[in-house]
Amino acid sequence: MIRNFLNCEKEIAENSHDGIGTIEIQKVFRRKDFSGAWDFALRVVMPPNTSMGLHEHGNDEEMYIILKGNGLMTIGDQEHSVTEGDMVLNRPGGKHGLLNNGTCNMELLIIQASNK
Repeated sequence: MIRNFLNCEKEIAENSHDGIGTIEIQKVFRRKDFSGAWDFALRVVMPPNTSMGLHEHGNDEEMYIILKGNGLMTIGDQEHSVTEGDMVLNRPGGKHGLLNNGTCNMELLIIQASNK
């Protein structure tokens, strides 16, 4: 199956995970599209000064892949600068959040899989 994320329907999320501002989400693949443990693959566009608030996951893992821009990623109680090309693994039970503290849109892919 091939999908181009640039052509997928866009959704608007306000204050994602109690974050700041409005971000754009494109659900490229959903749980029903997979036969394995994958939950979703999303493309996210975050304008400057927007965030996905600090949140905790249960028994799943997420990979954030920064396609464009830069920001500040919180993992647990530590903050890390992230930039284009960085891949961030968020482990099961871990807390994480992301702030676009740059001057241009941040674009990323988020892929999540469940540990069953």
